[in-house]
Amino acid sequence: MALELPAIIEGLAHRLIAIGFKLDRFTISFGLLNPSLIAGGLVWRPERELEFSRYTYISRNSGMYERSPFKVANESGNWVEIDLDRTADEQYGIVPDLKAEGLRYYIVIPMPTAMGRQMNITVATKALEGFSEEQRSILKSIIPAVRATVELKSLNVILRDVLAAYVGRVPAREIVNGTVHRGQTSEVRAAILVADLRSFTSISTQLPVAATAEVINRYYDVVVPPIEQHGGEILKFIGDAVLAIFPTGPSGDDSAVAAALAAARAALSTEVEPFVSDGVVANIKFGIAIHIGDAAYGNVGSGDRLDFTVIGRDVNIASRIAALCSRLGIDYLVSEPVAEIGRRHGHSMLSAGAHQVRGIAQPIPVYVPDLEILHPECDDGIPQDLVLMPTG
Repeated sequence: MALELPAIIEGLAHRLIAIGFKLDRFTISFGLLNPSLIAGGLVWRPERELEFSRYTYISRNSGMYERSPFKVANESGNWVEIDLDRTADEQYGIVPDLKAEGLRYYIVIPMPTAMGRQMNITVATKALEGFSEEQRSILKSIIPAVRATVELKSLNVILRDVLAAYVGRVPAREIVNGTVHRGQTSEVRAAILVADLRSFTSISTQLPVAATAEVINRYYDVVVPPIEQHGGEILKFIGDAVLAIFPTGPSGDDSAVAAALAAARAALSTEVEPFVSDGVVANIKFGIAIHIGDAAYGNVGSGDRLDFTVIGRDVNIASRIAALCSRLGIDYLVSEPVAEIGRRHGHSMLSAGAHQVRGIAQPIPVYVPDLEILHPECDDGIPQDLVLMPTG
């Protein structure tokens, strides 16, 4: 079985110690292609669990990299050696933290790849004498092998991150594991959530392209985090719509529906400031629909262009209920099976009637959950002329 990067790093650290290195901190870092992270790394210390470090875009914007020895090493291509006993805290941002660990000598070694990706290793010791010339020579001799290994292993991390960013975590795992042929599908039972931004066509015709993208990103920032926090999987952004599923687990339909209802309530309870640009005020309003059912989960498409998604009658029902949100002027609707489960778990459900929708033969009964919580004053989220009937 091929060793993963954490095992390789731990093994290398122990081998360096076995040949005489007084090693108290050893790290390997590498650039990522991730929406939130610029780089990641593994930090080894004796008698401690391996730590994964993250370097975010927020960290970069705070000036952390500008005050880092990594910047000097990467730009010069040279090792940066720091005698911490003789280095002022303000010389590099990391110096106070290294001193707090009791370290006395620290080396940053750049390992640029042929493709231009930046990687580094660092070694640090609490020993007064630091590292000998012989030990430096050993480090130089192993750099080519370490670079090749880290580059290969980190590519797996990058591949999974890129795929997860565009198709979701579970589809990314399936794709990496070989689910790449059209028709490779499996059946999944899940609570299906569809969110839809209101009046997006009008917004997009009034705002510049960049401002329109900012509006939809703000909307996603409200809807997506609660879905992920409650165990949902974002499958697709379809223009101004979000498609997510909450697969049923050992607890069956109830746990999936409960999670979807919790995510919807959290999203709809979030206060969102209107977006203002060039005198145009865009109110970020959206509707959410939830249904529970079965779907085919996997690859569909043509030729070499595939999509990993869910399809089926129950997905269509969820989509049609989302369209009803807009048609009826209600920001939250669920199907009858979801309403039945919700009532069992303490959610109020008010009937909004049964409605004919495109592509479905019979009218679909829909319900408004938790009206007294999300709309305590029955504000304009519910039209005054729509009669809601208590059920159950």
